[in-house]
Amino acid sequence: MIPRDYQQEAVKAARSRTAAHGNTILMLPTGAGKTAVAGFYIGEEAQAQRNTRTLVLQHTDELIEQNLASISAITGLSTSVVKASRDDWSGRIVFGSVQTLARANRRQALGQVSHVIIDECHRAAADSYQNIIADIRAINPAVKLLGLSATPSRGDGRSLRKVFTNVGYQLKIGTLIARGMLVPPRTFTIGLGIDDELAGLDATAGDFDMRQADKVLNRSVLNEAVVAHWKERAGDRRTIFFCSTIAHAEAVAASFMAADVTAAVVSGDMPADHRADVIARFDRGEIQLLVNCMVLTEGFDSQPVGCIGILRPMLHKSTFIQAIGRGLRKVDPERYPGIIKTDCIVLDFAGAALRHGSLEQEISLDNDDPEPGQAPYKCCPSCEAEVPLGASECPICGFGFERRSCAKRVLTDFDLMEIDLLNQSPFKWCDLQGDGTSLMASGFDAWAGVFSDGTLWHALGRPKLKATRVLAIVTRVQALAAADDFLRSTESSQAAAKSRGWINEPASSKQMAKLAEAGIGVSALDFGFSKYDANCRLNFHWNRGAINAAVFGASIRRAA
Repeated sequence: MIPRDYQQEAVKAARSRTAAHGNTILMLPTGAGKTAVAGFYIGEEAQAQRNTRTLVLQHTDELIEQNLASISAITGLSTSVVKASRDDWSGRIVFGSVQTLARANRRQALGQVSHVIIDECHRAAADSYQNIIADIRAINPAVKLLGLSATPSRGDGRSLRKVFTNVGYQLKIGTLIARGMLVPPRTFTIGLGIDDELAGLDATAGDFDMRQADKVLNRSVLNEAVVAHWKERAGDRRTIFFCSTIAHAEAVAASFMAADVTAAVVSGDMPADHRADVIARFDRGEIQLLVNCMVLTEGFDSQPVGCIGILRPMLHKSTFIQAIGRGLRKVDPERYPGIIKTDCIVLDFAGAALRHGSLEQEISLDNDDPEPGQAPYKCCPSCEAEVPLGASECPICGFGFERRSCAKRVLTDFDLMEIDLLNQSPFKWCDLQGDGTSLMASGFDAWAGVFSDGTLWHALGRPKLKATRVLAIVTRVQALAAADDFLRSTESSQAAAKSRGWINEPASSKQMAKLAEAGIGVSALDFGFSKYDANCRLNFHWNRGAINAAVFGASIRRAA
C-alpha cells in the first residue's frame, strides 16, 4: 500500500514526537485513514528497531477486527488478540480490548511493550485506560504512546495531560474535502424563532443543559416546521438528526412518521442488539431517517447519509464536527448501487453552525505553514501542551485560542486542489482525448481511470485478471481521489516508480504495432510517444466496452 502524502507527514511527525516526548496525538478526521497511519508507523518503528512489541488499544470489537485486518496487511507482522475469552499475547502486534484489559488479572501476562497505539484517544482520560498505561509504564518507562482521534478535546472537561503532552500533527476536514476524499457540506442555518431562548441556556458538566434545551426545542409546532424544511431541501436523502433528549428524539421521529417518512429512534438506553438492527435497516435503506440523542457521533459510518440535521445546541466545536462528519463519507457504488452522493446537506436548527462557524467559513485550505525559522507548534497557556500552530482549540485540555482575523479561502473552490492531487500522485495520469474528459493511469497489477458522462465523473479500476470495478460516481476531483487511492492500494511504490519511468522511454515497436492494429492513428503520433502513454491508450482500447457500459450504462439507469 502506498501512503498518501499527508499520511507520510503524519507518520514522520509521530516518529519524531514520540522519540522526543515519549507520546503524541495525531488529529486525523473521518476518511483520513487513521488505521493506515497507525500501520505505517508501527511498520517503520519495527524496521528501525528490533524486537518491538506493540499493543493497540480500542474500545469495541468492531474496531479490533477492522484495525487487525488493516494493520496486519500493511506491516506483515504477526498479530494476536486479547479480548473476552481470547488471551493471546504471542503477536508482535497485540490488539487489546480496553474493557478486557481494564481487569487487573487480564494484564498479568502483559510483558514488555515498546509501543502503545490508542484508537479514539480522547477516551484515554478514563480510569480504565489510565490503569492499563500505568502497568505498561511500570514495566517499560520508555514506552512510546501514540494517540489517534478526529477530535481529541473532551466535552466533559477532563484533560488528557496525564497521557499526552503534545499534538504532533493535525489534518483539517477542509483539506480532505478539497482533495476529494470527503464530500463537501452545504450548510443551512434555519431560524425557528427561538434564538433568544437558546441563547439563555445554561451550561453544565461541560455542555449545555439538555433538559432546558428540550423545553425550548421539543414543541410540536417546531417539529412540524423541521419536517417541512427537511422535505424542501433534503427530502430525497437518507438523514440523521441529533436531538437534545430521548423524549425530543421520539417526538421528532413521530412528526416525520406522521408525514409518511420512515423514521426510527436510536438511543443509548436501547438494547445493543436492537440498536444494531435499527442501524442496519437504516444502512440498507429500509429506514430513511434516524433520530438520535448523541449516540451516533463516534464509530458510526453509513456512507449513504446525505443530510445531517442539528436539533440540539452544541457547546464544543468537536461535538459539531463529529456530528457533521457522519455525513461526509463518499459512497462505494458497488456496496450501494444506485446511490450517488456528491455533497452532504446540513440543516442547523439550533445555532451550532453560527456558534462555531459553518465548515465552509471556518476551515482554511491553507496548511498554516510557519514563517521561516518559526516553530510549527505553539504552547497552550492552560495546560502547556505543544499543539500545531493552526489549532483553534487545544486538543489536550480544550482551551480555545483567539481566532485570527485573516482572510480564509472558503470551501467553494474544491477543484483548486486538483492540480496538487495530480502532482502528488505516484502515478502519471494520461489525458486520452486531450480535453480532460478521460484520464487513465496504469501500473503493473492494475489500471484506473476517470471518465465524464457529461454531468458526473466515474472512477473505474481493474486489477489484473479481474473485472472492471466502479470505484465512485462523483465530482471530478472526488473521482480522481478514488482512482488514485485504488492504485495506491493495489500497486507498490517500486512498481509506481517503474511505471512512471516509462514516461521517459519511447513506445516499443510492439506497442506501436498494437496501436496500429487498434486504429489509434499511429501516423499522427510523434515517435517520441512514451511507453507509458501507449500502455494507457492500449488499456483503454482493450477495456473500452466495459468502460462505456459502466459510464453510460450508469447514466441510463440514473435517468430512468
